[in-house]
Amino acid sequence: MTQALTAAQREELKTLLTARRHDLLAQMQQNRENLAPPAADQDGIVQGNVGREVDQVLTDIDAADLARIDHALEAMEDGSYGQCGECGCDIPFERLKIEPQTQHCVACKSRWEEATGHAKPRH
Repeated sequence: MTQALTAAQREELKTLLTARRHDLLAQMQQNRENLAPPAADQDGIVQGNVGREVDQVLTDIDAADLARIDHALEAMEDGSYGQCGECGCDIPFERLKIEPQTQHCVACKSRWEEATGHAKPRH
C-alpha cells in the first residue's frame, strides 16, 4: 500500500483540478456557442451539422470529466480523495498528478479496461 498524500501534495492536486475545471467550463461555453442553430448558405442548404454534432459530443465528454473533477474536489473535502473507489488502496501521487480526477488505482482501472474491452492491445 502506498503512503497517504501530504498536505502539499493535496494542495498541488487541488490546484490542478481547479485549473482543469476552469478550462473545461470555458471550453464547454465555447462548444455551447457553436451549437447555435446553423445558418443556411445561398442555396438554402444547412451547413455545420457535422460540426454541431462534434461540439455536442465534446460537450458531453467535458461534462462527464467535469463531474469527475467535482467528485474529486468533494472527496478532498471529506477526506476520501486519493483512495481507490474499488479496492480502497491509496492511489500514488504520481498517478494523481497525471489524472487528478481519477477514482481508481492502476490495477483496478486495468481490470475494468480488460473486462469492458477498453484495454490497449499488448504487443
